[in-house]
Amino acid sequence: MNFNRTIVVLGLIIALAGLCHGKEYFVSPGQSLGDALKRVAPGDTVTLRPGRYHQQNVVFRLKGSKDRPITIRAMGGNGKKVLFDGSVPIRGAWKRYKGNIYQIKVDADVRQLFVGGEMMIPARWPNAFLHDRSIWDIESSRACGLASSPNGSLVDKPHAKANLAASGLDANGAIAILNVGSWMTYSRKVTGHKPGSGAFEYKKVPVFRAKHHYYYLEGKLDLLDAEREWFYDRPSKTLYLWAPGGKAPGKTVRAKTQVYALDARSCSYVRLQGLGFFATTFRFLESTNITVEDCDLSFPSCSARMLGVLGAPDATQITAPRRPGGACGNAVINCTFSDSDTHAIEMRGDASRIENCAFANIDFTVSDLPGLMVSVRMSGKGNVFRRNTIDMCGASSTISAGAAPLVELNRVSRTGFLQTDGSITQLMISAQPGARIRYNWFHDTIKSGARFDAPVPPTKWGNGGTMDHNVIWNANMALMLKGERHFCYHNTAFACRSGIVVLDDSRQNGGANAGTVTRNNAGDLVSGHRRKNVKIQGVCDHNWNGADKGEKLVGELRDPANLDFRPREGSALIDAGVMVKNVTGKMVGKAPDIGAYEAGAKQYWIPGRQCKQASTPIPCDGSITARPDADLMFLGAYRAVKHVIYFGASPDNLTRKATLSGSNIFSPGALKSGGEYYWRVDAVRPGGKVVTGAVWRFQVADKR
Repeated sequence: MNFNRTIVVLGLIIALAGLCHGKEYFVSPGQSLGDALKRVAPGDTVTLRPGRYHQQNVVFRLKGSKDRPITIRAMGGNGKKVLFDGSVPIRGAWKRYKGNIYQIKVDADVRQLFVGGEMMIPARWPNAFLHDRSIWDIESSRACGLASSPNGSLVDKPHAKANLAASGLDANGAIAILNVGSWMTYSRKVTGHKPGSGAFEYKKVPVFRAKHHYYYLEGKLDLLDAEREWFYDRPSKTLYLWAPGGKAPGKTVRAKTQVYALDARSCSYVRLQGLGFFATTFRFLESTNITVEDCDLSFPSCSARMLGVLGAPDATQITAPRRPGGACGNAVINCTFSDSDTHAIEMRGDASRIENCAFANIDFTVSDLPGLMVSVRMSGKGNVFRRNTIDMCGASSTISAGAAPLVELNRVSRTGFLQTDGSITQLMISAQPGARIRYNWFHDTIKSGARFDAPVPPTKWGNGGTMDHNVIWNANMALMLKGERHFCYHNTAFACRSGIVVLDDSRQNGGANAGTVTRNNAGDLVSGHRRKNVKIQGVCDHNWNGADKGEKLVGELRDPANLDFRPREGSALIDAGVMVKNVTGKMVGKAPDIGAYEAGAKQYWIPGRQCKQASTPIPCDGSITARPDADLMFLGAYRAVKHVIYFGASPDNLTRKATLSGSNIFSPGALKSGGEYYWRVDAVRPGGKVVTGAVWRFQVADKR
């Protein structure tokens, strides 16, 4: 053996490994991430040790490459977290101001305030709070204005919770948050008001509608009149707080003083992995191939109104360079966004992705948001919004995914509380050609599920969009398609104020859905009108329309109360459809079924974010109405390769029943009427690691 040659070869292997993986830099709390980033080269990694980081890192031209990205990641192990914290503790002695309100001088401007991790509410009228969820109720948390009020002047319309004239407030100089543009809400200084009057003046807003006027006031110390409210006087740098319990604030008060922990521009091929953000966030401007993965953002952004700054809030952003064409490659994957005063995120650029993320309690102010004011905004062409879960949003519309997007496998609920008009996902004229909205659950919302909109007044109609395999329930309107040459296939809609509506707007200079195809849909109402059973224009066949039959769709579904939307045995939906090329999917039986699911299929698609553990049990956890012939179904764990099913009559004595790799359906056999059962799904990840699932319980309906 040639030992010298062996040593040379080993040396080359080690050198090549170093070139492939680059250097690794370690940063600890108290050290500067920005300093480390000044030294990195393509392929390098910056690893952050566990702890809390309060620093704003401004970065320019951080350049990795496709094969050698620059990675900023959290150090793993022991369950510890790396947390970028935009807040600082308030130290010093609080002095009583009056009553239960205390004051203290501070060094830095305060944008948001927390006590024991709970967000306090900027002093406002009428009062509303997060802890009791009253902030989401537009009728009680906001005052009303007369619809006849002109732009620039609002006349209060008193109701049980708010009467401006009777309040005795002097609104002069206050900030009014005005939902006077239907789907648009603006903040404006009150420029004219007399105490005892129910009218005030403000600077006109760009989009104004003479209907549904809601507003509230903030920005004055006089409005601080309740527990959990606070105010910051910027000129004197004095902070005021009525803490929970009414006692002098303790040591758990923290103030948000920072907007961005990472403020980057002109970067490419950069990855953020496993980082936490509290009361701060990140932005990448004019950047490409940015990947943010496995990150957790809590209270990431808020307005600057407490500092007297009005207009669009600074929020989480990833934007591509302003140049035409080409995929930007930016992606947000497996992240969580919660408790954001503003919209959750804005991404600009073609072929952006948001995938397997969770959004909860988003935009509880909804003021001055960008564009059409939505909870999640993507602009550009060919974007993908896939397998996300969204729950509790204030904006009129929840998802704006750009032109020709793919919006699929998302579960969205409880949206649109704080603005009027709108839909969960809404596409304007230019966005509709090539758009695909499919395999989503939209439910329990005061808004519509999905909507292809029309111009006002109509000039050119939208066309070429597809909605297929969506399930919508407990919504205002299930689906609305305006325009022409659209495609509406295999949707299921029930318990909605209006159903699947392919709207005939011929009264508005054309449209009328000429060339639109409506096929294989099932709904309580499948119509050409919002709330009437009217013939659909274009091609319309092989649909199940409950309004024709005088029946409700739930009678044709297997167990919708437990999220089993398959056709029941003997249903008129089975084999009653027609094959739609590249849409219908695998058929079971003589013909496709009508609606979003195929009876007898080996896989039951469940939308929403996949978690570390299997989730979304069917029958639902805690259900007491399961069928005696129930199938056990679930949403598989994130990146699992197979799942192991355990089942039994006791949570402490579960028996291993099956291992599934190509299915998420297990049939336990006949179950006893009134019987209580328990089950668990363990996920097996690549390499064999097992993630033990939660134990779920259900009871079979007692027929006695």
